[in-house]
Amino acid sequence: MHRSTIVLATVLMVFLSVSCIDRDILTISDSLDIHSRYSLPVGIFPYDINDYLESLAAVSVSTPDSLYFDDGLYPNIMRKVGFSSSDSFAFNIVRDPSEKVRSIELIFLISNGYPTDISAQVYFLTGSSTDSPDSVFTGGPVTIDAADLNDDGVVTEPSISILSFFMPPEFIHKLSLISGIMIRGYVNTTRMDFQKVKFYGNYQITMRIGSRIELKYNTDEI
Repeated sequence: MHRSTIVLATVLMVFLSVSCIDRDILTISDSLDIHSRYSLPVGIFPYDINDYLESLAAVSVSTPDSLYFDDGLYPNIMRKVGFSSSDSFAFNIVRDPSEKVRSIELIFLISNGYPTDISAQVYFLTGSSTDSPDSVFTGGPVTIDAADLNDDGVVTEPSISILSFFMPPEFIHKLSLISGIMIRGYVNTTRMDFQKVKFYGNYQITMRIGSRIELKYNTDEI
C-alpha cells in the first residue's frame, strides 16, 4: 500500500513538473535581452622630450641646474617639459549607444622610460567648441614613477603602471559625439636624489589605451 502511494505521488510530481515546464516554454517572449562584453583598442601613443633637450647649448662648467643629455653637459632651463598630442577617434559601437552601452572601462598601460617621474591627463573630444573636454582622470593628472636607475644614474628598466577607470553615465550619453582624443603631460627634468639627471635620446614614454565595453540589446534589434 505504501509503495503504491509513493509511486503514485512520484508520477504526479513528474507530471506537474513537466506541465510547468511546458507552460513556461509556451509563455516565453519572442525577444530576448542579450548582454555582451568586448574589448576595443584606443591606441598607442609614444612621446619624448628630445626637441627640448636638443635645443640646449652645451656648457663646459657645471651649475646646480645642469643636466646630461647623451653624456653632454647642458644647462637645464625648464624643470618640467610638456608633451601633447591629439588624434581622431570614435567609439563606433552601436546605434543609440546611450541605450545599449551599460558600462565602459578604460585601461591604461603606461611605460615611463625617463629617470624622472611624469604626469599625464587624457581627454576625449566631441569636436564642439561649446563642449569642454571629458578628462578621464577626474582627480587630476596621474603621476607615473621614474624608471629604475643604476648607480651611474642610467635607466635599467622603465617603470610600468596599469590603471583602469569606469567612465560615468554622462560620458556614455555623449559617446556618439566623441570624435577625438587628446593627451597632455609633463616630464620632470630634476629629482631630489640625483644632482645631475642623465637623459638619452632613446628614452621615451609609451601610453597604450584600451577599453572594455559592456552592451545590452534585444534580439528584436538584431
